[in-house]
Amino acid sequence: MTEPTQGWEPTAKYQRDLEPGELEELNRLRAWREHHQREAEAQQLQAHHQQRALEEQQRRIAEQQHQLYQQQRMAEQQRHMYQAPPPPQQFAPIQQVIVNNSVQNRSAFPHTLHLILTLVTCGAWLPVWIIHAIIVAVRN
Repeated sequence: MTEPTQGWEPTAKYQRDLEPGELEELNRLRAWREHHQREAEAQQLQAHHQQRALEEQQRRIAEQQHQLYQQQRMAEQQRHMYQAPPPPQQFAPIQQVIVNNSVQNRSAFPHTLHLILTLVTCGAWLPVWIIHAIIVAVRN
């Protein structure tokens, strides 16, 4: 069977000139074209229904994900509400420092001995006495 030519329709003028077998062939071609048009429309309708079903499925999935997100957010908020506050930070223990500012006995430093030695040595012991006094002052 041959495919019909696009856009060609026999008119009444030409139908009178057709032979009996040609009219049947034209009718078969017209029926074939109408059949293919119906099939194409059915395929388009099926594709449209599939597209709508896919969109509906995607909408439902998005809605379920949104609900799940809302539930997780609410659970997280409730968890934070009922969660105990963190324990306070531990600091190093305070150490007590005692400063002894009491004046020591002056008898600990033998001034009398140094004076006698300085007089006996004619002042040669005086630098030793001064250095010893500085050392004792720094220690105290």
